[in-house]
Amino acid sequence: MRNFVSELRRRNVLRVAAAYALSAWIIIEAGSVLLPTFGASDAFFRVYVMVVVAGFVVSVILAWIYQVTPEGVKLDRDADPSAPANPRSRQRMNYLIIALLVAALTVSVTFNVSNIETGAISRASIAVLPFESRSSNPDNRVFADGIHDDLLTRLGNVNALKVISRTSVMEYRDTTKNVRQIGEELGVQSILEGAVTWIGDRVRINLKLIDARTDEQIWANSYDHRLTMENIFSVQSEISQSVADALQATLSSDERVRIASVPTSDLRAYRLYKEGRNNLYQRQLPSIRTARSQFEEAVELDPQYADAYAGLAESVMLLSINHQDISEREAKQLADASIDRALQLDPELADAYAIRGLMKATEWGKSRLGRENVEAEAAFRRAIALNPNHASAYMWFASLRDSEERLDEAIDLYQRAMELDPLARIPATNLPIVYAKRGEHDAAMTLWLEATRIHNEWPTVHEYVATHLWGLGRLDESYAWYARARELGTEAGIPGNTDVGIMVDLGDVERAAVLLERYPESHPFYPFARSLRRLMAADYHAAADGFARIIDESLLPEKYIFDIASSSALLAGDLEAAKKYTLAADPVLGGDTTVRVDRAAALNAVKLAYIYQREGRNGEASRLLTETLDVIRDLPRLGTHGYGIRDVQIYALLGRREDAIAAFRDALDAGYRGSVLFDGWPLAIDPYLDSIRDEPRFAEMLDELEGYLAVMRERIYRAEEAGNLDELRTRTETT
Repeated sequence: MRNFVSELRRRNVLRVAAAYALSAWIIIEAGSVLLPTFGASDAFFRVYVMVVVAGFVVSVILAWIYQVTPEGVKLDRDADPSAPANPRSRQRMNYLIIALLVAALTVSVTFNVSNIETGAISRASIAVLPFESRSSNPDNRVFADGIHDDLLTRLGNVNALKVISRTSVMEYRDTTKNVRQIGEELGVQSILEGAVTWIGDRVRINLKLIDARTDEQIWANSYDHRLTMENIFSVQSEISQSVADALQATLSSDERVRIASVPTSDLRAYRLYKEGRNNLYQRQLPSIRTARSQFEEAVELDPQYADAYAGLAESVMLLSINHQDISEREAKQLADASIDRALQLDPELADAYAIRGLMKATEWGKSRLGRENVEAEAAFRRAIALNPNHASAYMWFASLRDSEERLDEAIDLYQRAMELDPLARIPATNLPIVYAKRGEHDAAMTLWLEATRIHNEWPTVHEYVATHLWGLGRLDESYAWYARARELGTEAGIPGNTDVGIMVDLGDVERAAVLLERYPESHPFYPFARSLRRLMAADYHAAADGFARIIDESLLPEKYIFDIASSSALLAGDLEAAKKYTLAADPVLGGDTTVRVDRAAALNAVKLAYIYQREGRNGEASRLLTETLDVIRDLPRLGTHGYGIRDVQIYALLGRREDAIAAFRDALDAGYRGSVLFDGWPLAIDPYLDSIRDEPRFAEMLDELEGYLAVMRERIYRAEEAGNLDELRTRTETT
C-alpha cells in the first residue's frame, strides 16, 4: 500500500486530483447559479454535474498514464524513472492548487454569503393586489379571487421573482393607499392591479403592472375569453409569462411547464376548491370545517384534482393542530392518504410537499425520537425548490428548526417567510419566541409589540406578550395584557388561563378560583377548571382523579393534560401515575442511558428524577439531574421559555444546599417572581425544595419575594378599581 501511494505521488496523480477537484467545485458552484439564469432545466444541470465528475476520473487516469518531463509529455513507461523530478514543475502545480483553493473559497463566499445562490439579490419583486370583481354576484367575486390566487401560485413558481403571499396582499382589498405606499409596506418593486368583468358566458381580465417606485406603468393588457376551464388556465399561463417578461425574469423549462399546468377540467370542482382555499386562509374553526367539506366535494367531482387533495390534507392538519377539532391519529390517516394521492397525480405539487413536511414535523415533535424531522426537512426543501415563494413552507420549516433547537436557522427561515408574507400573523408571533429562547428579551418584546400594533384586533398576539411578561416577572403588566386579549375574544380550542396562574403566583388563590368560574358546566373546559380548582385547594387526590378522567375519556387533547396530570399525581403521592404521565409527555426520557435530556424535556427530567429518588433509584436520578443542569446552563432563566429556578431545584435534590441558595439569589436578582409558568405549581408547594425550606437565608429571600409580589398585586387592584389597565400596558411599551 505504501508503494502504491509513493507511486501516486511520483506520477503527480494526487496533485492533479486536488487541482481538478477544486476546479470542479468552482465549475459546479458557478453553474448552479448561472445556468438557471439562461433557462437551463434541472435535468440539464444534472447532466452538467455528471460530465464534470466524469472529467475527474479521466484526469486521474491521464495523470497516471502520462508524465510531464523536461522533454515534454511522455507516456510513463517511456519516461526515465531514475530521472530526478522537475521541482519547478511541481512548484507550479502547488501554486496552481493554492490559487484554485482561493478561487473556490471566493466563489463559495460570493454565491452563498451574498445570497446570489438563492436569488435574493437578483430577484425582481412583485405584489399582485386583489382583483376587482365588476359584478354584483358574490359567486363571481369568489371566482375573481380564485383567478388571483392561481396567478400568485403560478408566479410563485418562478425562481427569478419574489412574489408577496396572498395573506398580505389581501389586506389591500379596496385600499385607498397609493402604489408607492403599498410598495414600501410590502417591500416590492412592482405592483400588479387587475379587474375581472363578466359579460354573459365570457370573462374579461384587465391588468396593469406598475413600478412601485416611480408610479409608472410597465405593462398592461386585456384578456377576453369564453369561460371554460381550458381558457381560464391558458390565460393565467399567458399572464404569468407576460409579467415575467415585463420584469425581465427568465423562466427555466421546468418553470414554464409548471405555470402552464391545467389542474382540473371540472368547473364545479374548481369553484369548490377556490371557495375552500378562501375559507382555509381565514384559519378560523368554522371556516376550516367548511373548507374541508368543500375539498372533499371537489375530489368527488374530479378524482384527478391534485390541488384539492392537498387542500384536504392541509384542512385536516389545521383542524387537529390549531383547533384540536379532530384527533391526531385521524388527521394523520386522512392527510397521509390525501398527500399520497396528490403526489401520484402531480409529483411536482409544492403544496403537497409543504403539507407533508408539516405532517412529518408534527409527528416528530411528539417524541423527538425518530427520523421524521429529516423527512420533514426533505419535504420542505422540495416544496421551496418547486415554489421559492411558498411562505408557508418557510414558516413550517422554521418551526421545525425551532423544535430542533437550531435557532439561528429558525430565525433566518422565519425572516424569509415574513419577506414573502409581511403581514402574516403566525411568523410575526413565532419569530419573537426564538429570540426569547436565546435570551434576547428586548428583541423579542419589540417584535411582539410591533405585532400588536399591526394585528391589534388579534387576541393571540396579546396573549404572547402577556405570557412573556409573566416569565420575566412583570406579573402586573402581564395581567393587563391578558385582560386585553380576553376583551378581544379567545381563539377556538383550548382557552388560556394566564390570569389564573398570575393570581396563584401573587398568592391570591381565592381570586384565581373565582376566575375559573367563567367556565360553566356546559363548557368543554369545565372538567379541567374543576380539577384545577381542587389542585389550588390542595385537594391533590381529587385533582389527580379529575385529570386522569379527562385523559381516560379523551375530554381534551392529551398533550395539554399530561404535565399537570403528572404534577397532581406526584403531589398526591401516586408515583406510578406521575411517572406514566411524565413519560407520556416526554417519551424521549423513556429510553436507556444513551438518551440525553434536551431543553424541551428539562421540566419532566427533573420530575422523573424526583420520582426515581422516591423509588430509591438514586443513580438514575443523579444522571438525569446532572444532564439537565448541563442543558440549562446556557439557557435564559426568564421569559416564555426560561427555566425559572430549575437549577435551584436540581441543587436541592442533589443535596447541594449552598449552591441551591446561591442560585435562588441569582434568580431573584434576575427578576424571578413565581413558578407557575415554569413548573405548573406555586413556589410554596414545590416538593423539590424541601431540603432547603429550613434554611434561614431561603426564608429571608421568600420574604423579599413577597415584597415584590405585594407591590404588583396592589398595582393590579388599583387599576381594576379605576377600571383602567391601560397604564400597566403602557409601562411595557415605555420600558
